[in-house]
Formats: sequence, C-alpha cells, structure tokens
Amino acid sequence: MICVKTVFLARAGDVVGKHIHGFELPEGATLRDLIKEIGEKLSRRFYEGVMTGRLVFAIFVNGKPVDELDYRLKDGDRVVFTTPEMGG
Repeated sequence: MICVKTVFLARAGDVVGKHIHGFELPEGATLRDLIKEIGEKLSRRFYEGVMTGRLVFAIFVNGKPVDELDYRLKDGDRVVFTTPEMGG
C-alpha cells in the first residue's frame, strides 16, 4: 500500500467539500486510480466531471504539473488539484 496526500484548492475544494484528505492506494496506483477513489469516498461529482471532461483541474504531483492520468503514484506523494489559470 502507498499513502498519498491530496489537496483540493479553489473550485476543486468546492466540488469535493474538503481541502485535504489522505488516501491509501495499492502499490502501482495511478492518478486515474486516485480520482476513482476520490469519487468513491468523497465526491462522485468530482470523479464523473473529471473523467468526462466537464470539470478541468490542473494537477500537480510534488509541485510538478502532471497531465497523464496513467502517471504512477509513489508512497508519500502530494497531489494537488486546482483550477487552471485562465488568461484574458
């Protein structure tokens, strides 16, 4: 098992209803697995929105942007979901 800390900022926190949560995932888990777990434990709306593209969040793992849902997580990773910056 691996332990991952998730942080939900801005709109992500509004959708999930909390800002910090820890998850235990099986060894070899990916961002996709984490998002599924978020849907099962915290917010089905978050999971369905992300997977269908209705909700778009910038994702950072240990401070680095990640855009591949097949990104493999490691024990102790910190995953941040936040609203992407918009120009204008």
